[in-house]
Amino acid sequence: MSTSKPTIDKAIILAAGMGKRIALAGAPPKPLLPLDDTADLTFIDWHLRALRAQGARDIYLVGSPSTFGVRTAAMDSIPATWIMNDVPGEVSGSGHSAHLAFMSEHGILDGRSRVVLMDADVVYDPSLLAELASAPSPRSKTLVCRQFRDTDEEVLVFGDDKGVPRVHGKGLFGTPMVKDRPCLGEATGLLLLEPQDHDLWLRVAAWCMKFSTAKTRSEHEDITGRLLAIGALDAVVFDDDARFMECDTSDEYEAAKRDMVPRWVGKLPA
Repeated sequence: MSTSKPTIDKAIILAAGMGKRIALAGAPPKPLLPLDDTADLTFIDWHLRALRAQGARDIYLVGSPSTFGVRTAAMDSIPATWIMNDVPGEVSGSGHSAHLAFMSEHGILDGRSRVVLMDADVVYDPSLLAELASAPSPRSKTLVCRQFRDTDEEVLVFGDDKGVPRVHGKGLFGTPMVKDRPCLGEATGLLLLEPQDHDLWLRVAAWCMKFSTAKTRSEHEDITGRLLAIGALDAVVFDDDARFMECDTSDEYEAAKRDMVPRWVGKLPA
């Protein structure tokens, strides 16, 4: 039996967001915001360093016209390839970004590689990637935090009686869609696409783009939600909500810089 450390082969970072709700005057787009007092640790730099530590050899960034092609400090030692999301802004969302990556010339979903799919605007304990990669289930996985707040801003995950995630979204508590379903926790925005599921991801994403979200804004949760509905993903659950933060507001961004980045930055390779 192999004793090698489970690794991640490839990663797709959805980095087309502008971060309008953070609303910093004159600030760069959200994926390029600094996480410390230097210019050398942006959201993108954090992810590149954490992913490389977990073995990722091919990293792809899906950018908008405002972020595409930008070089950050970590790229001096960690190569990353940009993919353009040029879908018009009034239509485009992270679902379009994910689909464009899936269908790109790079053959990312090749049926052989373990591929992380993630938002750029999440700050997290880098060891969470190791926990995601080492989970024993052979199926694709969504990383979920068991602690959560019941607010309309959190994407919550609801499962069946066996703990298989089936539904996720905002504002679901008390609705018929989750009647009698236990809440597994808050979605972190980190997913692991296992090789045997790549064809399924490709087909579901293509359906979403053609039928479900055609001509409308699409989030990558729209794709994941279809996979949850058929029980095609497993949940990897951790307990401490102080190990990650999605930065949607200026308060969350400042809290991540102040409280979380200093705690975890030592876990990142230089």
